[in-house]
Amino acid sequence: MKQPVKVVLMLLRIMIVGGVVGGLTVHGHTIKLSQASAAESADVYISLAAAGGFPDIQGMSLAGQEVGRSSAYKSLGGGFKVGVFPQVTRRVLGIELEYFGTTGRLSAVNSSGTEGKAGLTVLNSMFNIVLRRPSGEIRPYGGFGLGYSGGILHGADFPGRSNQDFDSTSGFVYQFMGGLQWEISERTFLFAEYKHLVTDFHWKAVSLDYRANYALAGVGLSF
Repeated sequence: MKQPVKVVLMLLRIMIVGGVVGGLTVHGHTIKLSQASAAESADVYISLAAAGGFPDIQGMSLAGQEVGRSSAYKSLGGGFKVGVFPQVTRRVLGIELEYFGTTGRLSAVNSSGTEGKAGLTVLNSMFNIVLRRPSGEIRPYGGFGLGYSGGILHGADFPGRSNQDFDSTSGFVYQFMGGLQWEISERTFLFAEYKHLVTDFHWKAVSLDYRANYALAGVGLSF
């Protein structure tokens, strides 16, 4: 498991250090890369976080009929990121690859007063553009992301549905986010983040617009 992660990080570093090739120096038949140039080429980090979701379910329908009331709750999970801030942007503008998800409960009452419940897991794969303060002990940041979201219903007991096992769907998702990184050592930082995510899901006999606020807290390692 550790080896693939090392390979991915190595490839990221190679792509960015490629911009420093002009700094190579030749001594006879030996080519040496300036360590100072390589070190200054980019900030690269990975981070892990715990996440709490606060979904706002809108436009939900059961068997083609809009529900009178719906709610999602007990939404907990986690995720990880890989971030790169190149020297060409003075380490102010960067990109992140992010994967995070939560699982919780969903309930709804249709127009006839019949209540249905299900487990709801939401998994998100995101590509983020991030703007940040590049230095200092405390570094604020903000950005937006686009990606792919998967919604999984499990144990669904809704009117008009015979399938109470797993049912999955997917769709386009976007998010806005902001947070703070707190440097606790040369290579380690803590962070707290807020994000707002928007997508929609369509399963058999169940559909909804998914809007959620997320609070995340975690730890990261810089390279």
